[in-house]
Amino acid sequence: MSKPNKSKAKIFVVSGSVGAGKDTILRAIYRRRSDLYWAKTTTTRQPRPGETQGNPYYFISKSAFQDLIAQDKLFEYENVYADHYFGMTKSEIKQALKQDQNIIWQIDYRGYNTIKRKYKNLFQDRLVSIFILPPSIKVAEQRIRQRSQLPEKIIKERLELAKKEIQAGQDYDYTVINKQGRLNLAIDDILAIIDQETGIETR
Repeated sequence: MSKPNKSKAKIFVVSGSVGAGKDTILRAIYRRRSDLYWAKTTTTRQPRPGETQGNPYYFISKSAFQDLIAQDKLFEYENVYADHYFGMTKSEIKQALKQDQNIIWQIDYRGYNTIKRKYKNLFQDRLVSIFILPPSIKVAEQRIRQRSQLPEKIIKERLELAKKEIQAGQDYDYTVINKQGRLNLAIDDILAIIDQETGIETR
């Protein structure tokens, strides 16, 4: 599915369901493609070990985040688990577009629906959406259980969320299945979409 005006920088909105492996896939693409601008989310949660300011998030206080909301400086935001805010500042995206850079914007389906609804005219034909899926709910459950020792109640909640997310993925331009044991195939599929949409010829 191609879009017009391929000379314009594109905004690749990438989402995925719980257990789809989207973080692993995006980290691999980040290592391969230095030509892409990786839009960084701003959050109120505390940095974890190994995280620094701007890697992988911009870390700010809750009051500073609320100021961004009040001043309409965010394209979208969510109040996620443990009452932590996550959102994308307008300046983060606009700066990259001024430099005519293709952007990777990792976002959940609710945030994608927000930008589609509120900013369709602003982004026009720049927006390309990609949704990463697990091969099945059963595989998603296996990945969740292998990844961490979560209480059964939390696992069930995440599986219910995964079902909603998979349904929401039908509204995206592209869906990519991260098949078990075929991680590189999913990575290559997403890179092929990026190359097609930006008019890059691959060999």
